[in-house]
Amino acid sequence: MGRIEGTVAEEDQHPVEGGAVRKSRIQEKWHESSLGGITPASTPASKGPWSRTTSLHDWYPDEHPFIKSQRDTDEPNETPYTMTMSGYPLYKQSYMPAVMQRHEPLGFNTNSGVNYIDYPIRLPHETTTTQAHYTQAIMAPNPLVVALRTDTDKVFSKPLYTVPVYKFDSKPTYAATELDYLKADAQGREMTDQLIDRTWDISLKAEVHRFRIITTELERMESVLVESEDAWGQLATAKLGVIRHLEMADTIECVNATNDGFVDDALRINKEILRGRKG
Repeated sequence: MGRIEGTVAEEDQHPVEGGAVRKSRIQEKWHESSLGGITPASTPASKGPWSRTTSLHDWYPDEHPFIKSQRDTDEPNETPYTMTMSGYPLYKQSYMPAVMQRHEPLGFNTNSGVNYIDYPIRLPHETTTTQAHYTQAIMAPNPLVVALRTDTDKVFSKPLYTVPVYKFDSKPTYAATELDYLKADAQGREMTDQLIDRTWDISLKAEVHRFRIITTELERMESVLVESEDAWGQLATAKLGVIRHLEMADTIECVNATNDGFVDDALRINKEILRGRKG
């Protein structure tokens, strides 16, 4: 199975004062020749293997914005279990009726075969991990997996990522245009979805789903930013025009002259009032 990885492009960057870098017009809508992948800079695709010693936490964060979890002990190898939003542990009894727990839980799949999702679980005081017995993949904008073990009432959940493929030669680096056929609005999506289904990998399907959601939202925001940039340019040009008009009218001199006359008038009126009181 292929995996989506690559290097962050550094093209079309313009130096500005202070050594900063400015990217113009959303990198001109992602320059045609720029790369669109996310290979860490320390492991370029053209050099050496990407070993298991590479830190992947930044690329595969273990926290989900809508999941609260905790451990019963300070043991870092204990698998965190899911909490309710009110801060209480989420148990299977509250997740589903007891009668359904005697069979395959409703909405869950036996974690094997085509439904397999890697989810090793280690309970407190256990020395080894055991794969989840049941899993449920939730294709939210940020996909997650809910897991159950038959020997505990706890419910486990975490973000759903596809498993990296480690090679000793190199990793693929995708140009942005190579991934166009995976987009949500791409022609032939139905055929692409069938091909993805035939990989029999739920986690890979979730990763493509995540790519589509993020890409769609990014393109929407790029469009808004480009329109805003155009509007800003028009306003900036209009402002310069108004400044030229003010200069041609010598506005500052006229206002200052009026201000001087206003002070003189105020002093004169004040003197007349004082004279009137004395009289």
